[in-house]
Amino acid sequence: MIHQLRLILRPIVFINLILSCFMAFCGFYAFMYNENNEAVSFLKTTVVIILLSAVLAFFSKSRGKKTITIRSGFVLVVFIWVFTCIVGALPYYVSGVLLNIYDALFESVSGFTTVGASILSDIESLPKSMQLWRAISHWIGGGGIIVLSVAILPLLGIGGTHLMHVETTGVTKEKLTPRITQTAKFIWILYLSLNIIGIVLLSYGGMNFLDAFTHASSAIATGGFSNKNNSVSYFSSAYIDWVLIVFMYIGSLNFLVLIKTVRGNFKSIINDSEIKLFTLIIVLISALVSIFLYIQPNGFTGMDGKTYTSLLDAVRFGTFQVVSVISTTGFATADYNLWHPAAQILIFVLFFIGGSSGSTSGGIKVVRHIIMFKQAVINIKSLIHPKGVFAMRLNGNPVSNQVVITVMGFIVVYMITLFIGAFIVALSGAVTPTEALGAMLGCLGTVGPGFGAVGPASNYGFLPDFVKLTLSISMIIGRLELFTVFILFTPWFWKK
Repeated sequence: MIHQLRLILRPIVFINLILSCFMAFCGFYAFMYNENNEAVSFLKTTVVIILLSAVLAFFSKSRGKKTITIRSGFVLVVFIWVFTCIVGALPYYVSGVLLNIYDALFESVSGFTTVGASILSDIESLPKSMQLWRAISHWIGGGGIIVLSVAILPLLGIGGTHLMHVETTGVTKEKLTPRITQTAKFIWILYLSLNIIGIVLLSYGGMNFLDAFTHASSAIATGGFSNKNNSVSYFSSAYIDWVLIVFMYIGSLNFLVLIKTVRGNFKSIINDSEIKLFTLIIVLISALVSIFLYIQPNGFTGMDGKTYTSLLDAVRFGTFQVVSVISTTGFATADYNLWHPAAQILIFVLFFIGGSSGSTSGGIKVVRHIIMFKQAVINIKSLIHPKGVFAMRLNGNPVSNQVVITVMGFIVVYMITLFIGAFIVALSGAVTPTEALGAMLGCLGTVGPGFGAVGPASNYGFLPDFVKLTLSISMIIGRLELFTVFILFTPWFWKK
């Protein structure tokens, strides 16, 4: 047990040192813009983290190469995310940018979990160094803190093949290479490459570096943080909208399938049933929403305050909002609270879908819906042919009953968690029941904006502290796909 505890501490130390490097960079960035208070705050936080890491490193000393057990893996995954979010909140709080610790924690958790919800009403007034730190939190979280951990575990003399498996409880456990650390490195190379391409394309559209980095990292990480009060609509650019639509879509696809495609196996993405259905949903709902926008009397208003009436604008704004929600990014160019009720229902449905498994997006994930639909079809066939034997297949591979049961259990637990969380939010009396449900959907599903008072044109800053804490916890639970967190609170997990 002591050996496992030491092994758990070592990756946390390494992650802390990485965070301290980024904080030091933000401090240097603050000095460049004469933000002396923020520069000192970043420096103080960096020193504290380094000292804490030194203490943890002393207690994590162990001889020989060890392997993290699957039980320790669950503990480590949750510890890394919680510890990272707490450390990430320090710059906001120490600098005085956010005087409420619950606000600082909410903003940090939202960044690292790539939820994109915010308590800030005037983001543009933030010091540039703090805007950069918000963007970096998205960038780190989108790449996957655990994937990063797995990539560097061999350097620490630790084997940790369980980590990528326990971070999410998805349907597929595919590896690109026999060594999972190599797979993690491939994922980070692709992630970095997409970010660089995104920054270049957005810069070509007129963004400065901070704008381009913030929005590129948010789109690929399917996070949603923007350094503008009106989000993407600030730029009022069709080019930027379509670039972000493409990158939000790419960020929602299975990264292992993307890597195979880049390496020349184009059939992997063409034949993937989850990606095909995900794309079909986007096309169909975008078309329907665009029609509703086009026929809306006197046109529709974007968050930039302009009124749009053409079909091309309807397609652009409709597609952007659809991709933003289903990818769980949360960017906004229009307030869907003002749309036709039928269009709002379509957007509401997308909150329950999510992106592809193995992507940076959150939510229930498309593959789970596929399995549940296939199981429903099998149940209907069984009623007609009681003695028949029906097997489920996904991408040509058989799906075991255990996987089906796991998916059913996940959806049940997801819905229970959703409604319990919505009930806690509603206890505040600050929002309507619909808004409480929307807030919980936005945070648990890592979408960000909800409906009504917490919609895309608003923020979460007005909510009481206990609600912010509840939503912060739900972000981590949603990012780790429920079971990874809940299993720690079961009595049998701690039994020998």
